[in-house]
Amino acid sequence: MTSTGSADEHTIDEWPSKVRLVVNTGRLREQNFSKALVAAIWEKAIATARDASLASLSIESAIRLAYDAGHSAALALLAAHGLRPGNGSGHHAMAFYGAAAFGDPELADLVAESEEVRGLRHGSMYDPTIASAKDRNDTIAWMKKAIPALHAAIIKLDPSFPGQLPSYP
Repeated sequence: MTSTGSADEHTIDEWPSKVRLVVNTGRLREQNFSKALVAAIWEKAIATARDASLASLSIESAIRLAYDAGHSAALALLAAHGLRPGNGSGHHAMAFYGAAAFGDPELADLVAESEEVRGLRHGSMYDPTIASAKDRNDTIAWMKKAIPALHAAIIKLDPSFPGQLPSYP
């Protein structure tokens, strides 16, 4: 089985064991992504991150957008590797897990931190209790940490990307 990503071609045997495991179980799936499509996913993440930072947004909207920005950035890293989450329950969590599973030290806490943010997002959507300004600030801070780390991981994977991927902030 061969990755069909936009970066250097790799076989599944070259991926870290955590990545191979989730690919073999269908939680991550191989898919061909052009560099243009990876860049488009990335640009979506950056636009959403900028929106999340708007002071005029409600706390709940800012939390949802910050989470969505981080999720899109994780999807861009997976796409650069020629992967996407499988369908079904837990596909958001798998995007973060898959991104972190490639072993970049800057992404070591991505899964745990994204779970906290995902909980805030879920609460902002379904819990009648209003999230606090601290929750908003914590989520924005997570986004501002996660997105540059994911950007660095994409550039490390494929150094030809810098001119195609805007940095954040």
